[in-house]
Amino acid sequence: MPDLRVATFNLYHFAAPGIFWHERKANAIYTPEQWAAKLAWISGMLTKMNADVVGFQEVVSDEALRVLTQAAGYPYFYNAARAIFDLDDPEIYVNATVAIASRLPFVSVNDLAGVAGIPADTVIDEGFGFSRVPVEAIVQAPGIGEIKVYVCHLKSQGAFVDPDEIDAIADWADKIKRYYALRTMAGVDQVAKRAAEAGALYRTFRRTLDVDPEAAVILLGDMNEDPESHTLGILTQGERVFSWGSVAGDAIPEEFAYLKHVYKLYDAWHLVPTQLNTRPVTHSSFGHGSVLDYAILSNGLNPKNPRRRGTVSKVEVFDAHFREGPERGIASDHAPVVATITGPAV
Repeated sequence: MPDLRVATFNLYHFAAPGIFWHERKANAIYTPEQWAAKLAWISGMLTKMNADVVGFQEVVSDEALRVLTQAAGYPYFYNAARAIFDLDDPEIYVNATVAIASRLPFVSVNDLAGVAGIPADTVIDEGFGFSRVPVEAIVQAPGIGEIKVYVCHLKSQGAFVDPDEIDAIADWADKIKRYYALRTMAGVDQVAKRAAEAGALYRTFRRTLDVDPEAAVILLGDMNEDPESHTLGILTQGERVFSWGSVAGDAIPEEFAYLKHVYKLYDAWHLVPTQLNTRPVTHSSFGHGSVLDYAILSNGLNPKNPRRRGTVSKVEVFDAHFREGPERGIASDHAPVVATITGPAV
């Protein structure tokens, strides 16, 4: 039976000529020649990846991406919400969106509605919402059945301080003190929002798993966190459980032991035992590399689960452009990640 290949692909400012990235600067906009080169690079990368379903991040010119992906052999496309532009300068985009392209028809596809009750059950403010609205899609995969696919881009790292507020302070002592104070609170805000988004996505998975514990569910995205971060721990619930109430973590009655796996999510990289010893970075910027991009899977695709609907058999990171070029404006500062899912053995 055919394998299913799923991918996450951060495009890096997919904004057509005439649109600035975050600020009006000469190096924050594509010329027509640069844009044509970027489109060609993305098309070539899609051919190399050969994925059946691709989740995209940093999408601004969604109609251009629809045209590109259809020409690349993906007849089904959906973009969540809309890019947001500066109210004072509508040629500057301030927030991008996510999208999904598929060779398989969608059983359903839509914006992910709601944040799974996170504000009511945590200290997160009632006005909280995803920084970029995720996509929620269902495809029918030959040999596996229905697979629910989410595409996300969690809150960006970095604590933004409004330069106008700092520039307005003449005294340097006050300027420095104020900057640190503002950056502290902005840092708390971005960490809290990203953690809340991870919690909301976990609860969204749980809604499906509570109905069907062996459901095949995949999250494709730029999580803006490394694999050992607490944010990823919130999302996957992969951290060790030392006790279930007053019962030791390893003392679950045998008939219920499988449930501790059902209600966890899994970083696909760790499910393939033949992977490289050193995990390739998926983000490279100014000489610093990190892992930010993931395929996260439910237990229904876990090779160790005897009741699995499918098996993740391979994970690839397409990172040659970090070493060989082109520059990240034409290419991307992220490397696509592709996970291969095979049907159950018969």
